Amino acid sequence: METRPVRLYFLCIQNRCRSQIAEAYAKHYGGENVIAESAGLETGDVHPYTIEVMKEVGIDISHEISKTIDMKTFMQSNVIVKLCEQLNEKCPVVPFAIKNVQWNVADPLAQQGRLEEVRAARDEIRLNVIELFRELNIPVNE
Repeated sequence: METRPVRLYFLCIQNRCRSQIAEAYAKHYGGENVIAESAGLETGDVHPYTIEVMKEVGIDISHEISKTIDMKTFMQSNVIVKLCEQLNEKCPVVPFAIKNVQWNVADPLAQQGRLEEVRAARDEIRLNVIELFRELNIPVNE
């Protein structure tokens, strides 16, 4: 029996930090079992701290770019993960057939945007990705 990869779409407001981290971890831990993408309502450059904290854990995202939500990708996803509360009002409605997941990860770049805050968000997102994989029975490649 052939199993198809699970399509995950990670969304937040700007796609410059949290959703980029989630996409990177999903690809890292999911391998060929997932197709992971991320996007935001707006785009901005991927924040240098985002690239730096992922490099600290051995994941290079320096080539990633910020993307806006693509409705084709949205509708083809098996799971939509919203990483912030603000998306609830502004995000397209997730159809019944698609699993809708809400993670309220505080924006580490909103206040002072200190490196330690980005690290804390990275670690929280990592745990969320692993937990999501367990719920969906996706093997976690350590």
